[in-house]
Amino acid sequence: MAITFGTNRFSFLDPARLADSARAAERAGFGVLWFPDSQLHAGDVFLNLATALAATERARAGTLIVNPVTRHPSVIAASIAAVDVRAPGRVLLGISQGDTAVWQVGLRPARLAEMTQAVRTIRTLLAGEGAELGWTAPSRLDQPRAVPVIVACGGPRTLRMAGREADGVVMRVGADPELINWAYGELCAGARAAGRDPASLFVALHFHTVITDDANLARARGKVMAAGYYEVNPRLWQVLGVAWPCAPVEEILKTVRPDFHHAADMKLAAEAVAEIPDDVSRRFCLMGSAREVREQLDRLLAAAPWANHVVLQPNLPGQDFIAACAAEIIPHFR
Repeated sequence: MAITFGTNRFSFLDPARLADSARAAERAGFGVLWFPDSQLHAGDVFLNLATALAATERARAGTLIVNPVTRHPSVIAASIAAVDVRAPGRVLLGISQGDTAVWQVGLRPARLAEMTQAVRTIRTLLAGEGAELGWTAPSRLDQPRAVPVIVACGGPRTLRMAGREADGVVMRVGADPELINWAYGELCAGARAAGRDPASLFVALHFHTVITDDANLARARGKVMAAGYYEVNPRLWQVLGVAWPCAPVEEILKTVRPDFHHAADMKLAAEAVAEIPDDVSRRFCLMGSAREVREQLDRLLAAAPWANHVVLQPNLPGQDFIAACAAEIIPHFR
């Protein structure tokens, strides 16, 4: 199966830089440009999507991620439909329970029941059908659009829900074949229980990616990425039988802000989780030189022939990351 690549972490607040970086990513071979919905840090995600789509010719653009806590599902459906009108067929909607976007404003992530209802509501509205939202009649979107709804997740119940309810999934479970195939098994179980063919779904693997020739920097950042998975989904460490070797996470996060994956001070975060072994780090992220990352990815995709998309989230974003992917990684998988 042909693999497409996507990436995120663009220059959000400067429209000209955002457009330039989107064009550079498209030239590098990235087929999907993904944008987070982090209102305090990245501006408006739908405006960012529209800017990137206007600046590019072929690349698709999607949210990674919106959540049903800071935005009502009907607002999400209307906004993504409005973007698709401007770039028909080039838009994806990635949705999840919410992380920094909700934590930093004192809210809690959506629970499974809320996520399930949000996915159903959004897909119903985008299909042009009426959704029961508490009005005197079913609510409808005046301009529905066929935008795929993709659930980003890493927990078993949400993976199963994605298999039952969504058009696809972005699996955020690290970079270990055991974890990846465990997650795919959960997705397939959900799909088959609903009478759906798992092969009909968009299935993406998400990897935090540290590309650098500085081995010490790669090791330090890799530990932080591994810690981020323990912070949000300790079950993944349990699946691998790996014990947490550092101070309690809640103590570390009193100084490492806002969280491991988005730490403002990566050096401080790395010092706090220095006890994580390198072999554990590699089970949760891609790390090393471009050649080393390509070889690691090659092994992972060989173990996951059902995957059709890879999201490389750069820990060290910028021109060097894009150039490395264009020269060393993406061409290898064409």
